[in-house]
Amino acid sequence: MGIVARMARPKAMNPHELERLILSVFGGGSTASGVSVSSDTAMRQATVYSCVNLLSRNGGTLPCDLIKIDGRKRIKATDEDLYYLLHDQPNEWMTAPEFWGMAMNHLPLRGNFFALKNRGLSLTGPVRELIPLAPGIVQEVKQDEKYRLTYVLRYPDGTLKNVPRSEIMHIRGMTINGFMGVNPIQYIRESIALGLASEEFGARYFGSGTHPGMIVEHPGKLSPEGHSNLQGALTETYSGLGKSHRLMLLQEGMKYQKVVIDPKDAQFIELRKYQKAELVDIFLSMPLTILSSEDKTPTFASAEQFSIGFIQYALMPWTVFIEKAILRDLIPDDKKRTHYAKFVMRGLQRGSFKEQMDSFSIAIDKEIMNPNECRELLEMNPYDGGDEYRTRTSTVKDNGGTDNETGVQE
Repeated sequence: MGIVARMARPKAMNPHELERLILSVFGGGSTASGVSVSSDTAMRQATVYSCVNLLSRNGGTLPCDLIKIDGRKRIKATDEDLYYLLHDQPNEWMTAPEFWGMAMNHLPLRGNFFALKNRGLSLTGPVRELIPLAPGIVQEVKQDEKYRLTYVLRYPDGTLKNVPRSEIMHIRGMTINGFMGVNPIQYIRESIALGLASEEFGARYFGSGTHPGMIVEHPGKLSPEGHSNLQGALTETYSGLGKSHRLMLLQEGMKYQKVVIDPKDAQFIELRKYQKAELVDIFLSMPLTILSSEDKTPTFASAEQFSIGFIQYALMPWTVFIEKAILRDLIPDDKKRTHYAKFVMRGLQRGSFKEQMDSFSIAIDKEIMNPNECRELLEMNPYDGGDEYRTRTSTVKDNGGTDNETGVQE
């Protein structure tokens, strides 16, 4: 047998892998504006970056608690290892804010977030680490005739490995087939490309300094060489953003005339505002004011409503997706009815000190919270007797919610 016969024959590339490779090399799918857009290049657009950064920073800072249901009580399961992974440190090199911030980054840009569940030497034991998978590692998600999922992972050395669903934490956004999230960038590629094209136009317009509309009139007739020398001298001296306001000195009776091409007259500014508002609505389901006040200064009432709207419409849908994925993929089957994960939104809803005190006073007076629960939210130590539910009507209720018939006079 010859040497050529013994050589490994090249294998045909998977069509999905070939498409992904082509898109990564050429920058993503083409658009009508001529700008190629992918999940990576989309972040070069300022509004997309602002929206994704807003979700990532705020979502990453939300504490994720593991809650245990004990009868009618709900308590933090701080004695369980999973609580530490979700709340503090999912692996040895990442903190919880970094991990959940990465998840919030992947979901709006790619529609999916994957993490490998490391169980140590045990194949069926508790999860010891959550290892996030970078984009491109998960090549494909396959579903067999029994609806079981298998994840095809490509490792850095190029080898492919089939990993069962039990070893993967998968958070998906909007889905069509039920097991794979839809990549949002594929559907809004044209809108992002329009924003990138308008940014490039604006940069080139202001970067040219003299703009294409500057005219210098010479009273005589210039030779081709004289015309070239004059054009080169003017360009070198006055062209460019840093030279656009220099005093122009003309000789031999030359006259300067500027043809103004105002970007606003060309509806450039209006286009930029519309494009920005459209992307904010797509990523955050919010008006443009969540990122900038535009021409109006927001009032205190409107700022408060926008903060509530951001939590309700932009952030909460993603946190609910993550909470349910934790329940499905990380909480053992024997604890699914008694344990659940919950992101704490109180930090984003925190107002001024006076507002907090007024809110706590109402909560205590209406027997919704006791003083120690309010002090815990302020990271203050409890005091003896603070677990009692007190009202202004001089009655006292214990922590279990039963009436104290004797009452305590305040």
